[in-house]
Amino acid sequence: MRIGIDARLYRSSAAGIGRYSQNLIKNLLAIDNENEYVLFMTPEDKKEFDLPNKNIKIIQVDIPHYSLAEQTKMVKIIEKEKCDLVHFLNFNYPVCYKGKFIVTIHDLTLLFYPDAAKKTNFIKQSAFRYVFKKACKNSSRIIAVSENTKKDIIKTFNIPEAKIKVIYEAADDKKLLSDEKSLENIKHKYHIDEKKIILYVGQFRQHKNIQGLLNAYEILKKKMSVRLVLIGKVTENIKKYIDSKPEIRDTLTLGNTSDIAEESVIMPGFVSDEELAAWYKLADVFVFPSFYEGFGLPGLEAMQAGLPVVASKVTSLPEIYNNAALYFDPLKPDDIADKIEIVLNNKNKKEELIKNGYENIKKYSWGKCAQETLDLYKQIQKSEILNPKS
Repeated sequence: MRIGIDARLYRSSAAGIGRYSQNLIKNLLAIDNENEYVLFMTPEDKKEFDLPNKNIKIIQVDIPHYSLAEQTKMVKIIEKEKCDLVHFLNFNYPVCYKGKFIVTIHDLTLLFYPDAAKKTNFIKQSAFRYVFKKACKNSSRIIAVSENTKKDIIKTFNIPEAKIKVIYEAADDKKLLSDEKSLENIKHKYHIDEKKIILYVGQFRQHKNIQGLLNAYEILKKKMSVRLVLIGKVTENIKKYIDSKPEIRDTLTLGNTSDIAEESVIMPGFVSDEELAAWYKLADVFVFPSFYEGFGLPGLEAMQAGLPVVASKVTSLPEIYNNAALYFDPLKPDDIADKIEIVLNNKNKKEELIKNGYENIKKYSWGKCAQETLDLYKQIQKSEILNPKS
């Protein structure tokens, strides 16, 4: 079977979808010696691809995701490769493509939280909904990364439950490692001392509830000596919010700032895997305050690194984290602060969460994810499941 994979979000800067793309493709190639793979990648993605080219053909396409060219030019490029099946690793597929395909739906954030898309307007929002709907209806099968995402797809697009296969993701295969030099560099650069460190890793979008976490931090600062580290690309909406809060703005440390206040919110920006691993080692607690998540990869990475996790009690997070997190109401900054305080002050609770975290990550494996995905490819090939175009 000749399998095409739209890997235009393979690069690390693509955040969660980048992690998914890299780990799925690596593990598929490790277990599959029969099928041929055609990977469609932008030049930026191709730069990061370093796997053995045993049964792979890479097609370089300088076509950004969510672009007009994606809808007008990608079809001919894909059709030229005569794939038996194409796997789109995100919902955005060229709607005029008539070949057999499956799609992975990570979440419905762009529909439920429109601000997550830069400069989103009514036309763009309508386009996203149209592509989502077409992807769900025209695909042979749909991979959802959680039961919660499956539920959202069924409810939003009236898709039959049998068409959707839940295949879980996992903590990164690379098991983020740091050396003493990285640790010392960060300690020196950010004046890290004995203060407790609260860590967040992820995007800075509306549904991530960074504002709620900042408000919780302000509550905690009045009770204990703590620092908040927010890792991710800083967006304009967060900058505006911080500017409106002098108590946060005046103690803010951005990644390129050398004048660092002792009681600061540290925002290093997008960091390398080595630096991220160092932050996981330096932190005392990981907090995930989202209003909505399709899966929640950063929390699993934190568990893998031996950090206790405090998280929102909404959408997919309780499903994925199980008893390995202490949960709060994301709408209540005081509840976020209370749960963080419990972990920082209660050694037994902290150790319990760390232990449960190590057990919890055993339930998830990229090898298992790849095998279940490959099984789905084979099932489609054998049964020739085609969803009626309606």
